[in-house]
Amino acid sequence: MSDRSAEHDVSRVASSAVWKGLSLMLWTLRRAVDGAAILLLAYMALAVLIQIVGRYVFNYSIAWSEETATFAQIWLALLGAGIAMRHNQHVGVDVLILKAPLAVQRVFNIAAFALGAWFLGVVVVGSLSMVAIGMMVKSPALRIPLAIPYSALPVGFGYFLLEFALSSIPRILRPGARNAEETGI
Repeated sequence: MSDRSAEHDVSRVASSAVWKGLSLMLWTLRRAVDGAAILLLAYMALAVLIQIVGRYVFNYSIAWSEETATFAQIWLALLGAGIAMRHNQHVGVDVLILKAPLAVQRVFNIAAFALGAWFLGVVVVGSLSMVAIGMMVKSPALRIPLAIPYSALPVGFGYFLLEFALSSIPRILRPGARNAEETGI
């Protein structure tokens, strides 16, 4: 066996190990986001139920339940955007692009990815200043720093950016295919 083929084998094994590690990290992240979304939805329903019972049964408004349900809803909506992106459930008008030649499709897919990634990147970076401001401001009922609910912006949009990139790569590499099964990615 030559040195060159041995190096190629080592390189292939190393890249395979890296790919498996990245796939495992992505799988773990997706399961964590799915679990967080389920817990946030369950908590939101419970907090609203507590508020209803408190208000109509005991004639007492429970301020913290409304505030925490709102925070949970914000986190759920922003994480849910990434989950929807993963399942290709965002609205997209691609009728004309799909009728274009593959080279034109690739150009439009690259442009769409560049614009979308730029926008999401701007939102992620811009929201970091909101989190910094939230460290100085407290919520009305719980008196916790608003950085906690504000951090849903960079986390949620960062996750959305990741899923957007992962769903855009197959469309760029293999522009005629409609889904992951057709692209092999």
